[in-house]
Amino acid sequence: MSAQPPLPPLLPLLLPLLLVDDEEGIRTVLALLLADMGCAVRTAASGAEALSMVRADPPAVVLTDVRMPGMDGIDLLRAVKAEFPGVEVLVLTGHGDMELAVSSLRFGAGDFLTKPVAPEALEVALDRARQRMALREALRRHTEELELLVAQRTRQLLHAERLAAVGETAAGLAHAIKNMAGGLEGAMFVLEKGLELDRRDYLEQGWRMVRDDVARVRDLAVRLLDMGRAAALSPRPCDPDGPLRDVARLLAPRAATAGVALEVQARAGPEPVLLDPDAVHRCLMDLAVNAIEAFGGQGEERRADGPSRRVVLHSRRTASSESAESVGAPGVEYVVEDNGPGLPPRNSKDADGFAAFVSAKPGGSGVGLMATRKLAREMGGELELSPASPEGGVRAVLRVRTG
Repeated sequence: MSAQPPLPPLLPLLLPLLLVDDEEGIRTVLALLLADMGCAVRTAASGAEALSMVRADPPAVVLTDVRMPGMDGIDLLRAVKAEFPGVEVLVLTGHGDMELAVSSLRFGAGDFLTKPVAPEALEVALDRARQRMALREALRRHTEELELLVAQRTRQLLHAERLAAVGETAAGLAHAIKNMAGGLEGAMFVLEKGLELDRRDYLEQGWRMVRDDVARVRDLAVRLLDMGRAAALSPRPCDPDGPLRDVARLLAPRAATAGVALEVQARAGPEPVLLDPDAVHRCLMDLAVNAIEAFGGQGEERRADGPSRRVVLHSRRTASSESAESVGAPGVEYVVEDNGPGLPPRNSKDADGFAAFVSAKPGGSGVGLMATRKLAREMGGELELSPASPEGGVRAVLRVRTG
């Protein structure tokens, strides 16, 4: 087994040190002693001069006397540690300055020495300073390596999540396209039988099936295109109940044909709020159409002895404590609720719990709900789906920010 190469030195061979003392004789003697101990020594005669030198070129160690005129050693220590916390500060004190020595430790000094300084004590203090600096440097390197490792793992996880999302999207689209292809195959079978038997009713039925499935394909393509580009929003002051009433008015004939009672409870207006009424209208229209079509076949009469087919549209204003965190306040909450069969179970959900490619209406791909949610988020809001009751149904809540 080959020997590992030696690690590069964490500290320079000559330790940069700034010696601070107002007595020239002490500076001269200590500078020679420190040079013999492997220090590159600079000297300063006052605390103010030393602080200027530290700011211009920070040393590794500052060795300072405590008692000096003007800025004393404690003031210098606090200033250096405030601006350069990585610089080691060693304090020189007299025998009667033990209280100052203890204060220096509280303010971040690495060690203190008493005058006259014994060479052995000074060497030990410098060795301790080197060890602390080496430990900080090793910790810094280790932290950088951990940060790089975390960033690398994060990129790998994001890549894996994107691949999983692509796979889920492809699977959902494949399922929707498979259903449409199955419908077209059934239509082709009916058309072939109509041609074979010369039955006009078969031909008309097959053509209606083809027309409906082609419309589903076109709708799927449009939805996918909508999801691929950002909406051009135009917020303006408007009645927040206006889009709700327009949707109810436009869908009233369709609901009546499907045997669905359409109820409206508009409670957000009439004071104007700032939002894009066209975008809100699109979202509510998609949700209301889904709710009506969730009941399946059209033209069925409501039974007096059974639950009525019902879709309720209602709205209200929300305050900051009621709104979702991503929505903020003030806001408007629109709810589309039905008592239909409800959403089918789905194991795959996104990070927010939203089930992708799930639709309550027969033959639906779920892409419309995803596009509606995307538009809601572009308006600064959110779309949430949940069961309307334990018996079934869907409750779609559209929250829109108006501030």
